[in-house]
Amino acid sequence: MSTGTTPLFKPKAVLRGRLTLLALIVFFALPFIVAKTILSNNWYESGVTNHGQLVEPRVTFESLGIVNPLQRDSWQLGFVLPAKCDDACLNRLYVMGQTYLALGKYKERVTPVVYIQSGYALPKLPDSVAVVTVNDGFSDIVPPQGYVITDTLGQVVMVFEPTTKEQQVAHSKGLLSDLRKLLKLSRVG
Repeated sequence: MSTGTTPLFKPKAVLRGRLTLLALIVFFALPFIVAKTILSNNWYESGVTNHGQLVEPRVTFESLGIVNPLQRDSWQLGFVLPAKCDDACLNRLYVMGQTYLALGKYKERVTPVVYIQSGYALPKLPDSVAVVTVNDGFSDIVPPQGYVITDTLGQVVMVFEPTTKEQQVAHSKGLLSDLRKLLKLSRVG
């Protein structure tokens, strides 16, 4: 008779179990390790989906000392009128009007606005376009012939730099896209 004892686990089974456990740990931990490495080394640049430039830090009409009678009524899709409105300026005004019309169901929440410095000449505008007089502080934020989106709280949300005539269609599509996105996500106005 043999008095030897048989091991409860066979060495191959123990080794296989440990390898399986190690493989599971690596399988689940590796994505976190890779993600942490990528983010901590700034190798990832997040994609920006907006076409305009968000205004940071927060700027309101009140902080600029501007009285805006439309502030509590609706969002504003605005155009900053230059001192003299030439053909390019008139074309941009037309594009703003077309962008406003393209808003569809969101149109009732938005007012098209022309922002003008006091003393500037005002071209003939459709009745649907409101006029708000602004100051130099506003002009420092939004360049002449630039577009601007403001919310019902009076905050200047987004600015769009003026563009060339060739880029105007793509520019207006970006403006429309950003405005729709803001209106869809907005809990005000």
